[in-house]
Amino acid sequence: MPDELTMIVKLPISAGMVQDLYFVRESKGWFKQHNWVIAHFDAEDDILAELPTLKGWMTQSYCAVAPKKLGKLVRGEG
Repeated sequence: MPDELTMIVKLPISAGMVQDLYFVRESKGWFKQHNWVIAHFDAEDDILAELPTLKGWMTQSYCAVAPKKLGKLVRGEG
């Protein structure tokens, strides 16, 4: 749909803590088993209110799947 946003992110640290958020949809099978989380926003949802959370999730997800050297750079460790 043109006015919707769906993000799938890998959250090895916080996947178990975010399931009660209104915009999180249940992951199933392999995705759930490997800490992938689906965030879905409709046109009427206030995405900007969730921007700090989404930025943190994108950083956590990138660091989980990127080569270790690049993940360290993103976290400011390299």
